[in-house]
Amino acid sequence: MQTCSCLSWPRAGAGSLARRPFRNGERGVVEDRKALLKQHTMLQHPRGYLTLAWCGLVGNALVIPLTVAFTVLEPTWRTTNIAVGAGAVLPSAVVGLIACLALIRWRAWGRTLAIVALALDLAVGVPYGIVRMALLDQDRPLTAVLSGLLWAGTAAALIYWCRPSIRRYLT
Repeated sequence: MQTCSCLSWPRAGAGSLARRPFRNGERGVVEDRKALLKQHTMLQHPRGYLTLAWCGLVGNALVIPLTVAFTVLEPTWRTTNIAVGAGAVLPSAVVGLIACLALIRWRAWGRTLAIVALALDLAVGVPYGIVRMALLDQDRPLTAVLSGLLWAGTAAALIYWCRPSIRRYLT
């Protein structure tokens, strides 16, 4: 068992028991890890945390079949859509799914995965949207509006998950 320098009681490892600090000369009370985690979840949730996690889960689950349908049904740029879809959009959606599941289960590493998935979305979506608007005349206004909305939403979600209050809450 390790001793935490910032606290006066031993720190529990995975699956081990933790002791509360001594109070008024009485012996430390042994608790299981679940009770300690339950106390932690009694903190006030950051505003929008669960809403964004569930929206991300549903959104990433919908991206997979929509990417396949867009690739199969769209006759222009089929090879490009297959390459971008298989090389970046689908892996980003899978990472986003795992991140959202972890965030719903209050895992701190889910925040890191969410940041990676959102950054990958921006890294692929911005150049793809710009090139598509520049080279294709068909549906240019629709592409511009949808690309702008997706970029703004992704950037807003990225800023939300990078906030220090989310990190403090999960750790």
